[in-house]
Amino acid sequence: MPPDPQSQTDYSEDGVDLTLIRWMLSLTPAERLQFLQGQVNAILAIRRLNAGQ
Repeated sequence: MPPDPQSQTDYSEDGVDLTLIRWMLSLTPAERLQFLQGQVNAILAIRRLNAGQ
């Protein structure tokens, strides 16, 4: 039986945001890769823009 959502905390004792981990785990592996590739593409675009300064 899955844990009761009401009893789950948002942060671990050491400050890790568990909501982000739960959200990522709710995605399929393909969706995770798609999201992460989008983040990589955004970082690379920002780097290119900053390199021109």
